[in-house]
Formats: sequence, C-alpha cells, structure tokens
Amino acid sequence: MINHNIYRKVVTTLALIAITLSCSSTKIVTQAQKKAEKLQPQVAYDDLIVDPESEYIMIPVILSSDEKKNGHNPISSKLSFSRGSRMIGYNMIFYNKTNGESNILLNRKALISKFEYLPGKKDIENPSHQNEQTNQPKQNPSKKVSSKPQNQLLLFHIIDSDTNADGKLDRADAIIGYLSNLAGKSLQAITPPDTQLMSWVFDKKSGGIFVTIRKDSDGDRKFTEKDDIDFVRVNVSKPNVGKEIIDGKTRQKLQKNILSSK
Repeated sequence: MINHNIYRKVVTTLALIAITLSCSSTKIVTQAQKKAEKLQPQVAYDDLIVDPESEYIMIPVILSSDEKKNGHNPISSKLSFSRGSRMIGYNMIFYNKTNGESNILLNRKALISKFEYLPGKKDIENPSHQNEQTNQPKQNPSKKVSSKPQNQLLLFHIIDSDTNADGKLDRADAIIGYLSNLAGKSLQAITPPDTQLMSWVFDKKSGGIFVTIRKDSDGDRKFTEKDDIDFVRVNVSKPNVGKEIIDGKTRQKLQKNILSSK
C-alpha cells in the first residue's frame, strides 16, 4: 500500500513537471513569435511632396523598418523641389487635389533611388487680343512667352532588377531612367537595361534629354570606373529608350588615334 502511494506521488510530480515545462515552452514560443511579428517590416508612408504648380501630391511609400533605422523620414518636402533631391522608396502614390483620385506609380517590386523634375517648353501666348485693345504694333508671337508655369515631367531613377544576383535590390544594381507625367502615369523607360543612369542635360531648343549612362562593359555584373561611359538622346515628346550617340566606328577610331603607339 505504501509503495502504491509513493508511486502515485512520483507520477503526479512528473506530470506536474511535464505540464510546467510544456507551459514554459509554449510561453517562449509565443514570445518569440510576437518578437518576430514586431520585427516584420510594414508598409509606411513618408512626408508629403506638394508642388503648388501641380494638381498632384506625391506620397512616397517606404517600410517602417527604414523609418526607424534612419530616425527620420529620408524625404523632406522642403527639399522636394531642388533638382537632385534624393530618396529611398518602394513606390509612389499620386493624389489629385482636385478630384480626389489617386494612383500608384509602379505595379512591381522596385526601389526608387531618386526623382527629379524635368522642365518642359513654355506655352506661347496669342497677343492678338491685347494688340486690339492697346493699339500697339503687333509682336512676333514666337518671342512672347507665357508667364504660366512650365509643363513638367518627372524623371525617376529606378532599380527593378537584381543585376548582380546578390539577392537584393540596391544601388549596386542597374539604375534605369523612367519618365512619367506629373500624375505618375505613362511611365516609360528611357535608358537601356543593365546600365546605370549617371546624369542628364535637358536641351530646351530640341526638347531632348542627353543622358549619361554607365555600362557593365566587362560583364562582371558590377558598375565600376573600369566600365564604359556612354550617352543616349531621348525625345521628351515621344519618350522611349534613347539611342546611343557614340557609335562603334567612332570608338574604334578614337582608340586607334589616341592609344596607338607613335
């Protein structure tokens, strides 16, 4: 009888120990899951970018982890109008201030490393009505430029392909130039794939952009100073991937003239 009581006590004690360990294990797993959920980045939104001359407000889309890491949102509305304002974002929302409609810029995973405003040609005023009222001599319409804000486009520097195959998108990958209107629509690539957009110059007379690009000319999936620099011309009226302006014959001729032994 005594042995039976001892046996029951031992079994009860072991059962209590097992239950305690099970509860502790469950608690640890639950805490780990909660911690993982807290660390999981969430979609967040950066400071509004408001252009008083546009019908649209831009809202950059970021991740909550980036916001905490930087301590402050990387985009400032105070700097949004300076050419070359830098940003890190995953998408952009365009909100129409007049009708309340909104749309997103990208329908795929990508990084927007930079965006810039591209000036357009100013509209020509028709001075005929003014001449009738003031009886002033007629002026050449081609020399009279409207004081209205210039039409503009947006030039985005977008990383949307893991060209160096390291499993992530960053500035070491190809950076492609894209043009869109101020509504974030009609997005069109203007630089070749597997290149990095370096800089650009806008020619008002021709309405073209001359873009400096870096190629992965040695095929090592990296963009370094050893790689070739080239230039492409893009017509902003009909944007498309620009054509290189230095052809192969010119390169060969320069190579022969400059680098050949005397």
